[in-house]
Amino acid sequence: MILYLSIIIICMCVIAVANYFLGVYASLFNIALWVVLATLLEIVIDSIFATISRWVLPKKWFAVENKSFVPGKKEVRFYENIGIRKWKDKTLELGAVTGFRKNKLGDAGNIEYVERFIVEANYGIIVHVLCIIFGFAVMFLTPYRYWFSIGIPVGFVNACLNCMSLFILRYNLPKLHALYKFNFKKLQKQNKE
Repeated sequence: MILYLSIIIICMCVIAVANYFLGVYASLFNIALWVVLATLLEIVIDSIFATISRWVLPKKWFAVENKSFVPGKKEVRFYENIGIRKWKDKTLELGAVTGFRKNKLGDAGNIEYVERFIVEANYGIIVHVLCIIFGFAVMFLTPYRYWFSIGIPVGFVNACLNCMSLFILRYNLPKLHALYKFNFKKLQKQNKE
C-alpha cells in the first residue's frame, strides 16, 4: 500500500509541477487542485468498473474451468524478468472489498478455498483490464485545457498501477491452478478409499 500511495503522490506532484513550469497558464494552486480532482475522479472511475465487472458480468465467465486467464510460460518469464517477485508483495490489494483477500494464500489444502482464490483472481484480472482501458476517460472530466497535460498523465499513472496488479494476478494463476489440480486429485483419491 505504501508503494502505491508513494507512486500516486510523487506522480501527482510531478504532473502539477510540470504543468506549472511547462507553460500551462494557471496558478500552481489551480493546477494542483485539478490534479487532485482528476486523481479522485480516477478512483471513482475505477470503482465503477470494478463494481460492474464484479456484480454485473456472468459468474460462469470466471469459473476455474476457464483457462483463458492463465498466462503461458513466456508471459510468466516476462513477469520474472521485470522483477515481479521483488515488488509483488508491496502493492495495494483490495480483496477485502469483496470479502476475499488475495495477498496471502490461506488454506492451500482446501479445494474450495483454492477455487475461490482462482475465481477472485479471474475477476480481478477483468477489473484491472477495464480500469486500464476506461481510466483514460478521466481526461474528459477535466477542463479541455487540462485534457492532455493532466487528464492523460493521470490516466497513464492509473494504467501503470493497474498493470502492476494485473501482472501479479496473472503471475500467480499457474501456481494456483497447479494447486487446485493437486487438491482435486487428492480428493478423488480419498473418495475412492
